[in-house]
Amino acid sequence: MRNLWLVTRREFLSRIRSGAFIFSTLIMMVALLGATLIPVLMQGSSEPLKVIVLDRTGKVYPPLEDAVARLRGGSRNVSLMLGEGDEERIMAEARAQNAAVLIIEGTYPGGLHARYLYTSMGDLSDAHLVLELLQQHVRAARLNERGLPPEVAVEVLQPLTIETRQLTAREERTANEFMGSIFLAMGAVMSVYLITVINSQFVFQGVLEEKVSRVVEVMAAAVRPTEMMVGKILGLGLLGVVQYAGMMAAWLAGNILSARAMDVPVGSITPQVALLIMAFIVLSYAMSSSVLAALGATVSRMEDSQTVVSPVLLLMMLPMFFITPVMSAPNGTLATVLSLVPIWTPTVMLLRVMLAEVPAVQVVISLAVLVATTGLLAWASGRIYRAALLTFGTRPTLKQLWQYLRTG
Repeated sequence: MRNLWLVTRREFLSRIRSGAFIFSTLIMMVALLGATLIPVLMQGSSEPLKVIVLDRTGKVYPPLEDAVARLRGGSRNVSLMLGEGDEERIMAEARAQNAAVLIIEGTYPGGLHARYLYTSMGDLSDAHLVLELLQQHVRAARLNERGLPPEVAVEVLQPLTIETRQLTAREERTANEFMGSIFLAMGAVMSVYLITVINSQFVFQGVLEEKVSRVVEVMAAAVRPTEMMVGKILGLGLLGVVQYAGMMAAWLAGNILSARAMDVPVGSITPQVALLIMAFIVLSYAMSSSVLAALGATVSRMEDSQTVVSPVLLLMMLPMFFITPVMSAPNGTLATVLSLVPIWTPTVMLLRVMLAEVPAVQVVISLAVLVATTGLLAWASGRIYRAALLTFGTRPTLKQLWQYLRTG
């Protein structure tokens, strides 16, 4: 036990003082902060949408300007300007002012034709702020031409107000509350994923560096291989706790800023979900770090490291490519199957639980399978680690790993 504590202490202190650890932690904090601010960045510009209107009919611009004036207080202000002259001059003016151009021509109101020319994606995504008002006015004018009074036409064309709410087992949530839960869920999933992947690679690199430098031969004379492996996992796990605290601070800051900028309530985590997050972090890290520690023990040269570790990291990364379909159907077949595969359970099941009502039996089964798989892989990795730690000159192959497993 004393040797185990010494190895754990050495791994923790040697890493936490290194510039590489501090730098990587800061980078991950910045990355996680940026990830939580993506919805805000996707909202587009806060500058008014500038639109130069070339009204060849002479009848559309005044009512359109009045409709836009009544639009104040929306997601983005709109600034209309009446264009005069030929199209080339107006195009040049629009490029200079970074504005969009709306050209209206034809016979008013039945034979109108409009063109909307934009200079950026923001102007395209917000085009509905002007074009919907234009359509409403033209429809009202056409109805008026057929004898329907303007005030009746406006009432008929008034858009229907529809409120959307998420139905859960305990309550109904508004769209804004649901958006807040998405921010929370994405941050939790990213934190579990990053802390597992980064710290597991620390274990792999630590084992590989000691083996390549032959330090392991000196350590093996005083410390048993099992104590070395478990000490590394525990020491770097404690290091992960420190890193996790920094990442959580960045994530919470980004989550709060995003929620306030988008005017959505900040989501909350129930005690059950908090315990589930902790369980997933511990089990996911224990599983991946034990596997990578064993693989690190089989490598004798730095050149072989990427060949060995890349397939494992690719498998761990795979659920991140399925985030969109899982969010679209948290209780669908794809999400359910992925959440029951142990290596993907921590990310997929956590995302499902935080976004939808997942049957309790599925959560229990996923945890049981994850615990069993973690125990089995830790046992097998320990045998491989003991057998391969002091072997040099061999390239890690599946056949060689099987031999290590049998003799370990």
